[in-house]
Order: sequence, then structure tokens, then C-alpha cells
Amino acid sequence: MGGLKFFDHHKRAEKYFNMSKIELRLIKQPVDHFNETETRTWMMSYAQNMEFYQPNGPIYLLIGGEMPLYNQMDSLFDGLVNNLAKETNGALIMSEHRYYGKSLPFPELVTDNMKYLSSQQALADLATLLKYLKSTFLSEKSASPKVVVVGGSYAGNLAAWMKLVYSDLVDAGISVSGPVLATKNFFQYMEIVFKDFLQHGSPECYDKIKEILKNYETLLSTPEGIEELKRQEKICDYSDMTKKENKQQFILHKLYILAKIAQYSENIDEFKEECERMLNTSRIEFLFNEKNQPQDCYDINFYKSLKNWEPYMISWMYQTCTEFGFFQTLDYNNQPFTHNLPLEYYIEICTTLFGFDFDEKRVDKGVKATNALYGGRQPNITKVVFVNGDVDPWHSLSVLKDLSDEAPAILIPNSSHCKVLHRDTEQDSNEMREARKKVKSLIKSWIGL
Repeated sequence: MGGLKFFDHHKRAEKYFNMSKIELRLIKQPVDHFNETETRTWMMSYAQNMEFYQPNGPIYLLIGGEMPLYNQMDSLFDGLVNNLAKETNGALIMSEHRYYGKSLPFPELVTDNMKYLSSQQALADLATLLKYLKSTFLSEKSASPKVVVVGGSYAGNLAAWMKLVYSDLVDAGISVSGPVLATKNFFQYMEIVFKDFLQHGSPECYDKIKEILKNYETLLSTPEGIEELKRQEKICDYSDMTKKENKQQFILHKLYILAKIAQYSENIDEFKEECERMLNTSRIEFLFNEKNQPQDCYDINFYKSLKNWEPYMISWMYQTCTEFGFFQTLDYNNQPFTHNLPLEYYIEICTTLFGFDFDEKRVDKGVKATNALYGGRQPNITKVVFVNGDVDPWHSLSVLKDLSDEAPAILIPNSSHCKVLHRDTEQDSNEMREARKKVKSLIKSWIGL
């Protein structure tokens, strides 16, 4: 079932990593783990680094999240889990999530083909992989290997949920920056972004953000204002900024620049640097990554941009529309940042990409089912450590207090999304060093080392 090698479809990874340490492999998976009458199969990608492995060593399964495998391979070469494997003679395995990268049950991401994309199916894929790995690592001279599952962000959810659902296969887990509480209207995300700029930027910067967003709102409210906005922001003349979905997309692009600093900052000085730019220019600079953008202007077009989405973005949107929500809105009261990114913007994406059935009621149903299935922020779980950074906007949906002695939570001050998994540096805070030390100590004790 597993063990079929392949060498042709992750060539891009060779540009970034020393692939001589890595073996890229495939394993056959059912399209539907929960329907015996569905007999179709597909090939799931995974990678392994056996550099440190010795018989009786543990398996560290680094769970792939909502992007291609080659975008997530850092931990196979460096960082917290790599160090754990080195210290415990462990094997490093990284999986690719179904419907991301090359792990495609179907070649086309059309709505009917995507009905098998869910966290439950993904967990079952991981169970199939672990059963195969445990059987291949087992010999007459070795005991059944211990398994530690590790994930960051959505994959942090999967790490916790693997220990919850497949406790017979998993001995311990590390859940990093995992938003385990599904939430339709995730207004707390931007709320924390703004607070980060207040705390780590300055009160003047916080006020400047309010001023800029209010100015955008004023300009977007009249034909004359729209013309002035186009001039200031170099928006293409043919972009129709009278359409509400284009107005909302413009605001989203601006907010994303602030959110990216909060979510991915390597150090909190980045807040001050962005604040200096805003205070000097009185605007939030554009940061486009979209394909097919004109060279001399920015085309703000909601429907055109959806057509240019990368496949992994479509897959993740499907999961948010059907399971998680996580829609980062400005829909909350008592805030001075305008209400120009509403929930309806995201619902429009769901219905545009997947059909009219993917409406707000469908999101509500999925969110409710997800929290009922996994337990939200109170999963019935042991031997999992939850790690978050307090700068990361996602931490508000994670486990922030100890569930028990065997399900502790660590909140790292001034730390961002998944940063604890990164390599050690001289700039690391004492709190970061202590967090990594504690995680390693917990895992070693839980697997009997």
C-alpha cells in the first residue's frame, strides 16, 4: 500500500532544501474512508528524513496543513522537531493533506469533486499512513515505535484531533497555534491585530490606522472620492470601485498588510517599522501577490481575483466554508475601525466558488458540527501540549489554559504564529527558550524517554 517512491513532482523543493536527506514517497488512500461502496483510490504524498533514526526510535509525524508539501518542509531540516528527532533517534515524516499540492484525489477542484475534503477524511488518511509506517518500522528486534504527531496552525488542530480520534495510534502530540474552536465570524482576529499595533507600535500608530481606514470609507462613499482614491492608490481606471465587493476587497488587501505583521513577525520591532511608514505616508502600502496584476496599476476586481486563486487557496476556502468559518471580519461593536469588511464578503466567496448551497446556513452547520465532534477548546485529550504566541491573532481560538497536567498550555509572550517550531536563534527570548525546553521534556516523558 505504501512505499512507492517518486522523484518528479517536488522538484521545486530542491531549490530550497538539501534533498539528499529526504525520501519522497506515495501511499495509496481511499477516496472515502467511511463508505465501503466507494472503491476509488488516490496517491497521497509524504516525505521522510531518516538521518537520525535508529531502531526503537520514535516516529515524528509532521502533519501537512493547508498548502503544498514543498512549502512546509522546513521542519524536516531544522527547528524544534528536528532537534527532538536528533535527541531521541527519531524518524521525521511529513505528510501532505488531501486536496493540497500533488495529493489530489481528483485532477480538477470542482465542487462535486471536493465533497471528500474534510478534516475527518484527512485524519483517516493520517491513520492509514501511521499504520503503514508502524508496520515497516517494526521488526523482530524492535518494539512498536512510539508516535508523536506535530502540527502548526490548522495542522495544529489535526495534531490534537489525531490524539483524540486515533489514540491507539498516537502516543503524544504538539499542537502549535491551532485554532481548535471553529468560529464563523472571527472578528477577534483583526481585534488582536489592532491591539498588537497599539501595544508594540504606539498609540499614535493605533490612531493613525483608525484615521486611514475612516478616510478610505469616506473616499469610497462618493464618485469624486473614488476618483481621488484611485489616484492615491494607483488603482486601475477600469476597476469598478462602486461595487461593494470591490470596496471590501480593497479593505481586505489593506488589512492583510497589518495582519501579516501580527501573524508572521520575527520580532516585535516590525510593528514599529510599519508604524513609521504609515505615520510618514498616511496610508497603508499595497502588497499584492496576485497573478496577472497589471504592472502600472492595481486592478481591484473581486470576481476576477477568485479566478486567479492558487489551487490550495480554493481547497482551504472549501474547508472554511464547510467546517470552520474563520472569517476575519470587522463585524464587531464598539470598535473605531469601520465595518467595511463584513461577514457577507466571505459568504459571497463561498457561494461564488462552490455554488448557492454554500451559504451562511451551511457555514453555521459546519461550524456547529466541527465543535461538537472535536470539543472546541475543551477536547477530551491527554498527552498533547498546546503552544501559542500572544501576538498571533489565531491564539484566541486555541487552548490557552491547562486542560490537565497531561494536556498543558503554553502562551509565549511577544511571539507570533508557529514561531516555537522555528530554529533556535540568539535573538530568542528566555520565554521562547523555556517553551521549547518544556515541550521537549514533555514529549520525552510521554514516550518514555
